[in-house]
Amino acid sequence: MLLRFGVENHLSIRERQELVLTAAKRVKRSPPAVPVPILKEAAVPVAVLYGANAAGKSNLIHAIRMMREHIVSSHKSRDASDGVPRHPFLLDDSSADKPTRFDSMVTIGRDDAQEVYEYGFSYTDTEFTDEWLHRIVRHKRQTTQVLFHRTTEDGDVQVSFGSQLRGENRAIASLTRPNSLFLSAAAQNNHAQLGMIHDQIDKKWQPVRGELAEPKLAEAFARLRYQDAFVELMGQADLGVVGAEVADYETPEATRKVVQAIRRAMTDPAKMANEGNLVLPWKRFRLAHATVGEARTLDFNSESRGTQMLASFAIPMLNALSKGLLVVADELDSSLHHRLTEALLRLFKDATNRKGAQLIAAVHDTALLRDGLELDEVWLAEKDASGASRFTPLTDFRLRSREDLEKVYREGSVGGAPVVGDLAVALDG
Repeated sequence: MLLRFGVENHLSIRERQELVLTAAKRVKRSPPAVPVPILKEAAVPVAVLYGANAAGKSNLIHAIRMMREHIVSSHKSRDASDGVPRHPFLLDDSSADKPTRFDSMVTIGRDDAQEVYEYGFSYTDTEFTDEWLHRIVRHKRQTTQVLFHRTTEDGDVQVSFGSQLRGENRAIASLTRPNSLFLSAAAQNNHAQLGMIHDQIDKKWQPVRGELAEPKLAEAFARLRYQDAFVELMGQADLGVVGAEVADYETPEATRKVVQAIRRAMTDPAKMANEGNLVLPWKRFRLAHATVGEARTLDFNSESRGTQMLASFAIPMLNALSKGLLVVADELDSSLHHRLTEALLRLFKDATNRKGAQLIAAVHDTALLRDGLELDEVWLAEKDASGASRFTPLTDFRLRSREDLEKVYREGSVGGAPVVGDLAVALDG
């Protein structure tokens, strides 16, 4: 599970901001938050970001995705001469020359086998300047073990190791390029201990980028363990859905000819060997709807925008609940009635979430604040006078857990709400 995420100098985020997913002790919830015995704390299942347009909500979501992307691809997908993709703060004269930083605290395992790690890195346009991994342990008291610390200066990578890190550490350090993470290099070279940390972020952080393209949705549904639960959920949403299916996509003749021409132009013999297989590996995703007579199946592009969005969110969410994953979603309430959005949030907050799945989502719908969200599950995004984003939890304000949070937010008592006057312009002629 994710307990904390920090980011500095990324898009509209200049100074370090931290999203915390540990439960406030004064908030009473049922079911209880997932315990983290090593820290004597507990993890919340949901963190919801509110704020005006351009306040930075999407940029925080993007930062989480970028951290995962660097961990997954920095070693295996870049050449030595490649730069490091980066998006520094641009509304001042100095941030573009300063490093960007991402850091996180995660748990691995559950119950007595649970471990807690802190991992992070800083980087410029050309290299990862710092990288570190700590393990938090508790015997008689809580202590922090340094597993490794990496620095890069003028292209020279140096890695120091703690005594608790086993494996071919120095050999892997020699393979680590300035523009790749040591953690990524270790995972690519079968380091058992570090591979576990890598997989925690690679396989358990699940970004959802709004509406999924039909082939991606079909692929995700085909892999979904609980397909019946998806159909049931879509039916409960009052959409008239009674079934779902994945079907082969028949490649049009014109497309076949284009694919054939491209493959003939290829010089790679391995790719040319597949020239005879001109059917593209696309799949179609279709939903069946109840009618007066027999159910009718519609092409996905014939569905309403709301149905498409709900399917795009529901499939990865059900997958996350079945495996204990982290879902990171921007504009969760896009094209959805607030009751549907609330129902999606409730999936993670109910007792059915037995594996510690989590959801981080950016929303605008204030109706969600009326019921179901706790003080430590709501974060407010605002920009200061310099254009830099700040994130504040509702627990920083003197609010009662049963206070009308929607009213408090709308009135601007806690910030985060847009200040908009009448939109009026003068149009000559």
